[in-house]
Amino acid sequence: MEEFVREFGELSNAEVQWLQNLYRFTGKNLISVALDSKITCKELSSYLFQCLCRICHHCSNPCCHQGNDGLILPLSYRFISLSELQSQQKTPCCSQLTWSTSRFKKWTLHKESFLVSHKALSRTNLLLCGILTDKISLSPSTSERAEQQSDGNLYLQDESGSILCEIIKLDLKWLGHLVLFPSWSYIPLSDAVWRPSGTEAGYLEITEAPFLVFPKLPVGSFWGPSTLNVLLPDSAVHLLDKGFHCHKVRLNIAGELSRLSSILSIRGKTFFFFFLSSFTTDTCLPIVVQVPVKLMWHCCLEVSKQYVITKVFASSLQGTNYKVFVVSSSSDLYIYNEGFVKERTLAEFMRASAMKETSKCELKAPASKEESFQNRSMDWSTQNTIEEVIESRESKICTYRGVISKVLNIGAGIYELDGKFGLCVAYQQVVNCGRGLRPGAQVEIHDAHLHLRASDHFPRIVLCCCLGSTLVVTEFSRLSTEYQPFSPSCNIYISLLFKYNLDLPSYLWVVHIVETFIQRFCPRFLTQQQMLMCGSDTGIIGTFFSSVLKYTGWNSAAKPTRDIYEEILAESHQCPLKEISHPYFQCQSLSLSELLSIAEERAWKSLDLSSLLPDTEVKHLIAQQLNSKLAWSFEVLKPEDFQPQMILSGVFQANSTTGCLQLLDTSGALDCVVQNSDEVNQIAFSDTSYIGCLVQLQKYQLVLERFIWSEFPSSKHLDDPRFVKEKHTRIYAQFCVGDLQVLKRRTASTRANIATLLIPALPNTLSTSGRTALRSSCSEACKNDEVNRITANQHKDGPSLPKMPRLKEVVLQEGHVGESKRTVCSHPLWTDREAVGFQSEQKQLEGRGIPTGYSTACRGKRKEKTSSVGCVTQLILVTHKDALMLRNCQYGRNEGCEHTNGSEEAFTKRAKTGLGLAFQASALSIGSPRQWKDEGKIEGLPELEADPSLCSEYKNRTQMQLDFLGKAVQWYHLISQGGLYRLIGPKQLDTSVFERHCSPSVPRKTLQSLSCPLFLVVQPDWKLQYISTLSCLLQSQLSSNQINVSAHLDKLASEIPHLSSIQEVLSSSFSASLVSFTGIILERVCYEPNRRANFAAFIADKNMQGISVPGDWGLKLTVGDIQNTAIVLHVYVDLMQLSYTLGVLPGAMVTFHDLERTTSRHNNVYCKYVPSSSISVLALPSLEAESLSTNTAISDLPLLYLGNLISGQENHLQGIVCCHVVNVRWLKLQWVCSRCSSIFKQGRCTRSSGPCLSAVGVFRANANVIVEDGTAEARVYCKDKQVADLLALSSTEWEGLQQHVGPWGKVYFQYQGRTGHELHEENTGDVLMQYLGTICTSTIVCRSIQLAFRFESRGKPKFGQTETFQLRTFTSGDHQYTTKMPPALSLTCLDIKEVDYRMLCHLAYDRLIQ
Repeated sequence: MEEFVREFGELSNAEVQWLQNLYRFTGKNLISVALDSKITCKELSSYLFQCLCRICHHCSNPCCHQGNDGLILPLSYRFISLSELQSQQKTPCCSQLTWSTSRFKKWTLHKESFLVSHKALSRTNLLLCGILTDKISLSPSTSERAEQQSDGNLYLQDESGSILCEIIKLDLKWLGHLVLFPSWSYIPLSDAVWRPSGTEAGYLEITEAPFLVFPKLPVGSFWGPSTLNVLLPDSAVHLLDKGFHCHKVRLNIAGELSRLSSILSIRGKTFFFFFLSSFTTDTCLPIVVQVPVKLMWHCCLEVSKQYVITKVFASSLQGTNYKVFVVSSSSDLYIYNEGFVKERTLAEFMRASAMKETSKCELKAPASKEESFQNRSMDWSTQNTIEEVIESRESKICTYRGVISKVLNIGAGIYELDGKFGLCVAYQQVVNCGRGLRPGAQVEIHDAHLHLRASDHFPRIVLCCCLGSTLVVTEFSRLSTEYQPFSPSCNIYISLLFKYNLDLPSYLWVVHIVETFIQRFCPRFLTQQQMLMCGSDTGIIGTFFSSVLKYTGWNSAAKPTRDIYEEILAESHQCPLKEISHPYFQCQSLSLSELLSIAEERAWKSLDLSSLLPDTEVKHLIAQQLNSKLAWSFEVLKPEDFQPQMILSGVFQANSTTGCLQLLDTSGALDCVVQNSDEVNQIAFSDTSYIGCLVQLQKYQLVLERFIWSEFPSSKHLDDPRFVKEKHTRIYAQFCVGDLQVLKRRTASTRANIATLLIPALPNTLSTSGRTALRSSCSEACKNDEVNRITANQHKDGPSLPKMPRLKEVVLQEGHVGESKRTVCSHPLWTDREAVGFQSEQKQLEGRGIPTGYSTACRGKRKEKTSSVGCVTQLILVTHKDALMLRNCQYGRNEGCEHTNGSEEAFTKRAKTGLGLAFQASALSIGSPRQWKDEGKIEGLPELEADPSLCSEYKNRTQMQLDFLGKAVQWYHLISQGGLYRLIGPKQLDTSVFERHCSPSVPRKTLQSLSCPLFLVVQPDWKLQYISTLSCLLQSQLSSNQINVSAHLDKLASEIPHLSSIQEVLSSSFSASLVSFTGIILERVCYEPNRRANFAAFIADKNMQGISVPGDWGLKLTVGDIQNTAIVLHVYVDLMQLSYTLGVLPGAMVTFHDLERTTSRHNNVYCKYVPSSSISVLALPSLEAESLSTNTAISDLPLLYLGNLISGQENHLQGIVCCHVVNVRWLKLQWVCSRCSSIFKQGRCTRSSGPCLSAVGVFRANANVIVEDGTAEARVYCKDKQVADLLALSSTEWEGLQQHVGPWGKVYFQYQGRTGHELHEENTGDVLMQYLGTICTSTIVCRSIQLAFRFESRGKPKFGQTETFQLRTFTSGDHQYTTKMPPALSLTCLDIKEVDYRMLCHLAYDRLIQ
């Protein structure tokens, strides 16, 4: 070192130190890789110093210090090894040795407005030196380096390692030599992205030509030898005809480079094609390069430049009709120079090569270049408008030059050009992983396909590169933007693209769906690596699209297969991008927040309030009735109602705040009602194994329940929005569990398999198979059929290229999909503490340099480890479940709790602090608690395997009361009476864990009175595993060699409350006060219940919980028997204390448990929903039952006789009867106040007890008539529009009658018999009353009618009891007859029509037969 420094004479200390560092760097990093093994470190240091002097002598950089003796040293620069650069430099940087500061600042400026947000590269004073090679660098030894193969990439290598390089224009004379880079940029990989093989630490962008450290070493000339005999394409093209055989003949060809394909790497074979065209015609010669040492030609070739290729030979591609020229290992590439090239004719070449033409066809002269090339490719700048380019159904081939402004989706290979256009490289294999394609880079694209309006989610204009396109970087980016590698290796986007041979619109739709999935579920529920796991049939995305394609009827066989040789070599270009089409997949999968927003907008946009009211009653409703009918309505949407149709997807979860089942994503939550798929054993959905699974739905019902709190005075004001005080929407999905498709199960699934019950438990392989699928998914997705090799016909040097008709081999066998950072999205169900905690955890991890996806994956691994901790379980049978409602969660659980002692103030104070959603359940514990070593391997029923008599022995069954409060309410809709569950205490090994959590504050006497020795408070971290129901266990054929356990299960089933039928509940002999039954909801209306004043505390706390609905209404449900819907029962539900129950819609089959059976003063039986009650939805309403009500269509009602109703021969509660009106017993016409129902007279309310300011009156009409049909007599109650039909008044006459009643306010007519005094004595002389008396007794009213009615059960006499019959006297002429008659039936009119003569004929015929 001292000898090397002394050669420079007297130097300053800084100069000496700089030279010493140069010497150390040379000895440590360069001497071992030098070409000359005999060169010393001093000599190599001198060469390196002289190279620096040559660079600094002509540069303008003031950092290159010039001493007094003329010595130029860049003292501010230092040499750095490649390993140090990769390990120390974490941000993009650049080094410009030859540039001044002003030139660098000018270079960093950019005029593009779309790049303003990016910063320029930071400048660093570092020098790089090494061997520039195209060999894969595994070892620095020279012997091993000689055996290495080229892979199409460029490397810089020193003793410490190697790094990938990108050079815009490569000179082949640089390869294999020691070079010094004066200007370069280092682009590291971000920690948050996946690192493909070979790019672990970034790459170099070489912005200026390197300098050779040994400039006088002999190198090959790129300009060619003195003279070359060449064939031009017009002559050489005939050698590719089938009539010529020149397998062993080498030739030189010259031409202009017209096309250059990308480098393809398939099945270990790396190759590319390029085309040399004639100087005068459009003749092109296809040339393939597959020799590894010649692959770097791809970096040297430039479109439109002229070249000479030596020692090529013609060969056929096996399996195709194509012949190409093949570059041999001895071939060379030269720049075309007319002075050094001698053109030969085909005849001269054939004579010199002793070739013979075996074909007798004439050689045709090719067309001129201008004539045929104009349709081949066009420069975009020559077009007037984009629409002119896109007019035809085929995409146009064009050339474009622009700047990459953004990376839209690196995994899908989609970029943005110039801030307005799209660039897709997915159809073109990018072997270099997209190095250089950073925002700010200038690119040039040749032979790209131009597509317009390919997708609504991407730029309007998209340029797409196929295998025949050329994409080159003409200038590297000067911006400090990270490198995001693109690789088809193990890429789910590319896997789906090639598997289904997608066109561009369909591919962009796939990309949008995948992006939506990532935004919705990563990283909160899944890591991005899990989401993008490459498995076309096993991964999440692959499973989703496989089911979507089956649902939409996709036929992949109908699409033509993709052949790379047809795509690159065919004269008529064929590729998936050629035709302009629309996406085939006519479906969408929006985020849940977007879906809820669209549904809510649709719920109110299409709503007409008048459509919610019956036409016959709308004008006769008072305010309270009007607002109650408007208080609730619903609409059901199908997937097909969305355009395109909607597919639901989300993480299936139970909400720990409201207890509802939900689909979740990061944007929101959608409540769910799930129907069990078991139609034989109709039970509520209880399967807990779906919790935490990512699922999708293609068949479902989206229910929009609308709640309106309004104060409309009458129907005339429905268009005035001021009377609507509050609107609310409950949107949820209804579906059958059989339509639920699982895309990914949770990590530790404890799903019980009924096939293994009472059979020795098998090891759980779910998690193992999941891990196996994760490891092998890439290889399975990338597995291809047999690959045929393409070789030359009987020639050992022919091109051995793989045949890939469907291009599946592009997806390689290794690698992982990268992850990008995602911000935490707020969720309406997250508390502030949870959201802040999650964000702080994210920031903490990011501050440590750990990527988000990596941290989430690590947390998932930690969870898998902790899931193996043991647990304690208890087998239970649920016998009862209370209502989910607001309860005093503090009482009985904390000491020092005061009683209210009837004080309203104390009650309200405690209610505000202690109320919360909670419920209780009664259960039987079977056997003793059991230990499990691994929670994920809980399986079977080992509790009953050893001793099935545990089901029947009372000593092994313990009554227990389970208290669910707080987060434990999430299990409410998964618990069903009669279900067999396993209560799991995770991370526990002590079997007394359940006894420790029994509530000590509940008095023992209370528990003893309830025969319940255990009162267990369910902890938030405990779990429930649904096993089965006793009925399913009895029906399943578990094992033929097992003992018969039916007797034991029957005894256990006797503990479950019995379900009655509605007919039994209505029976007068029914004595139970609490009833359970199954029925069908026929009608649902709102009513206003009466409540105590201190219920205001419930209201306040309920609103805080977010479980209420606007208004102060209760529900009146009309429930029909499942065997005979004509048998109905009314159920009243007060919503004030209860959590709102979803799915209770007309047409739904539900089961009520423990309703309070009550008899009204009119002897009508009805039921009330009390705190001990519960409801479960068994079957969803059909789409046709959306408008179901008790008023079934009139035309569908049966034709009945009144006498059969009395005798009991007919059990119908609704029907049609043809009868005769005997007389009108009474008629009442009145105007009432719409607010208080007082008489409304002369335009004002007449209420005397306090003034009423209402100025709106409503006309009401009521009538009671006697009808008979020859078999019996009935009293029929009619109202409003039915009275007008009874009186046979037209709409004009009916309105005139209303106006005449207005001054009176109220008019009452009563039939007095045929004595001549038919009018009421108070109104005897009035003309109006005379009119009513006349019309009510006229034959216009007393006529035959067709009456649709509803039978009132309280009006039915008890047939067979003599005291119910009455003596009636009839007069016929001079004779009187006395007979016993049953009391008249009480009917409610539904509709009145004029009798049809055909119906009369039918009745007459029926009576004759009887």
